[in-house]
Amino acid sequence: MNYSTEIIQNFENFGTFGQIHKPNYKTQLCKNWSRLGCGHCGYGPRCQFIHPEDHGYLEVYPDTWHFAKEQEAHSQYVQALHAQKLVNPFYEALIDRKVREWNAQHPKGPNYYDFDGLTTKLADFYILDIILYMKSAKIQKSWIETGRGNHSKANFAAIRTNFLTNQFPPGVSFVPVPGNDGILCLTVV
Repeated sequence: MNYSTEIIQNFENFGTFGQIHKPNYKTQLCKNWSRLGCGHCGYGPRCQFIHPEDHGYLEVYPDTWHFAKEQEAHSQYVQALHAQKLVNPFYEALIDRKVREWNAQHPKGPNYYDFDGLTTKLADFYILDIILYMKSAKIQKSWIETGRGNHSKANFAAIRTNFLTNQFPPGVSFVPVPGNDGILCLTVV
């Protein structure tokens, strides 16, 4: 390679504001935008990491403080609906709808479902719908976040216990995810 070719290649790698693009440039979320971040980065557009205005932000969105705030607001709303459910059973259907909408609009990943806020009865209906969807779409694995039961009255995840102990159609199984006792791997064959 001659001197002029090397200069051209270095110029092509030269990014905005005089920053050299490295192979990992904008491939990871900026810690300032992570769940524990402050939502502000002093480097601004010069930062080597992903910010909300960057192309890859939607892929890392579940790890961001924006997502954490939305998730907390959703959780509080569902808990308020649970309090109203004691007065009017109509709220149970609303809880079911809100949890399903949350999963459709805020997926943590492909085939990932968060059951936070559901009663065991609602979880049974939802899981059967997921199983039917998986069969029709020929999806073999999904992840079900049941929680650890830290906030339940008995301090155990009733939904998780229900999925692990109940009989489901043949070819359907639930397996705890190693290292995270709040998530089950749902397999449908």
